[in-house]
Order: sequence, then structure tokens, then C-alpha cells
Amino acid sequence: MQKNKNLTLIIVLAVFIVGAGWYFIRERKPSDGQNVQGEKQAWYCPMHPWIKGDKPGVCPICGMALVPWHQHQKASSTDIPGYVPVDISQEKQQLAAIRTAIVAKKTVTKTIRAAGIVAYDEDLYKAEMQYVDDYIALQRLNRRVNQGSYPIIDAERKLKEERLDLIHMGASEEEISQIEKNNFPNHDLLVPHGQGAIIFAQIFGQDLGFVDVGQKAKVEIPDLQETYDGIVKSIDPIIDPNSRTARVRIYINANGELHSNEFVRVSMPVELDEAIVIPRDAIMDTGLRKIVFVEKDQGTFEPRLIQTGWETDNGFEVKSGLKEGERIVVSGNFLLDSEARVEAVLQEGGSNAS
Repeated sequence: MQKNKNLTLIIVLAVFIVGAGWYFIRERKPSDGQNVQGEKQAWYCPMHPWIKGDKPGVCPICGMALVPWHQHQKASSTDIPGYVPVDISQEKQQLAAIRTAIVAKKTVTKTIRAAGIVAYDEDLYKAEMQYVDDYIALQRLNRRVNQGSYPIIDAERKLKEERLDLIHMGASEEEISQIEKNNFPNHDLLVPHGQGAIIFAQIFGQDLGFVDVGQKAKVEIPDLQETYDGIVKSIDPIIDPNSRTARVRIYINANGELHSNEFVRVSMPVELDEAIVIPRDAIMDTGLRKIVFVEKDQGTFEPRLIQTGWETDNGFEVKSGLKEGERIVVSGNFLLDSEARVEAVLQEGGSNAS
């Protein structure tokens, strides 16, 4: 009899424990769209992270099942809409070939490059010839006619107009003085001579501020596989509206193998002031803004908006947005750009779902 009572008690306790456990599980089990803390769970498409919801489903674009977003990162923001800082593990950095470098000031060297030809300018040659003839005529008048007389005044006015025309056509004051002294035009405008040649280089308007008379230049003649040292003699004051270039005349010491209108390549290195310069590959250029990624802590990368200045031989001058000593990503920033955008979408989805 006692055994039957004990068996009955055991059965009742077992039923109570099972029932209590079932009740606890039923009450604590999260429903779709909630986690175990009762917070609303965000779901998103791995391929199209802007597709999100508050419960399981499929992506209407690719048909992939939505996956839960685990809030492994605290929501944070930057000054750049659509971007947030991201944490990238060391292993992932190695797989993506992410490399960084310290921001520092450097001496900026900008090389002006241009295409050109060995000079052939029949119009300028004829204009110089006319100027020489009228200049000689004025000298003769000065010996025969009194100063201040009408013939001399008229000859001087005409010579001033022709001088202005020569300047507009690209002749410098120094060159005009030289043809006055020689009493003949510059024959190098038509045929290169054994003692030298004139090169016409077409310089873009944005680079004209770096070019000055007397500046050194390197002139490569591809047909001869030769390179000559040159010096800038004059700069046309007028920019061609079609090519947006101005003609720069460079004198080189060359032999008589050159031919008029022969193609050349011109380079002129210019040293500028010290500035922060970063590699081209460090910049994500969207067309509307330029972004770099700064490593704030070990594995944490912050997108940063910058303003750039001149393009140099080593990259771009940075006018604002970076400081010396900061560490930036110089390779593999495409992964960071993707991660920063996706994380921003997911954080927005998570905040909307909570």
C-alpha cells in the first residue's frame, strides 16, 4: 500500500515538472521578429542590404532568404551620409590586402607634361619679317626726317601695332629685341638649324600657372630616341578655345636631324611648397566627394571626407580633412567602402526595427 502511495506521488511530481517546464518554455520562447530579450529583430538580404524587415522572409530582388542582423557593433555615425566606422579583423585585413601608411608632409613635385612639335610657324615668320622691314624703315626716317614729324609718328604707330601682334602670336619681348638687333626674323620658325630648334608645346590652362619664361624643360624626340635640355622662351597670352591650351615656345640645343612639325614630348618638373600628399589609391572618389579611411584604433576604420588640391607626381595634395601622424588606408579600401556602406544600412534597419 505504501509503495502505491509513493508511486502516485512520483507520477504527480513528474507531471508537475513537465507542465511547469512546458509553460516556462512557451512563455519565454521569442516570436518571429523578436530576440530572447524581447527586442525586435532586424532581418536583411545579404546581397541587397537595403532590403530589410522585422521578420523572416525572402528578398524580392534575388529571392535569397533574409538573415537576422546581429548587432555586433554599436550604432555610430560620421559626417558622411551613408557611411559608418567599421571593425575589420586582422585576418580579413590580410585577405583583402589592406595596407596603411602614416600621413606626413612632403616636398611637392608636380611635373607638367605636354605634347608638342618642332616649330613651323609661317604666319609668325612673315609677321616678324614685316616688323623687321618697318623697323629698318623707321631707322632710316630718323636719319632723314626731323623728330616729331608726321612720317615718323605714323611709322612709330605702325611699328607699335605690329609689335603687339607679335606678342599676341607668342613672341617674347626678348625675341623681338633680338630680331631688331639682327635685322632679320627667326629662321628657326621654319627650319631647325644645326645650332638649335624651337619647340611648340601645348600646355593646358590649369598648368600655365606653373610655367614661366626661363624655366627648364626636357624635350623627348621619339623618332630619334633622343632627349634634349630646353628652356622656355615665351608663353602665348591667348588660350585656344577648342583645345583649352596655350602654346609655349621652348628652345633646345639640337642637331640638324630634326624636321619641322616633328612630334615631341615635353616635361617640366616644378617644385612646390611642402604639403600633405597621399597616394591616388588612398582616395575613394565618388565624383561628388573624396573619402579616405583613417585607422582610429587597431582594426577600426573611420571614413573621412577630404578636400584635395593639386595632383602631384606622388598623388594628391590634401588641403583639409587629414592631419600629420594619422594612419590611412592606401590599399584595399574598396572592401572598407563596401563594409561602411552596408553597415550603415544595417544599423539604420536595426534602429528602425527596434
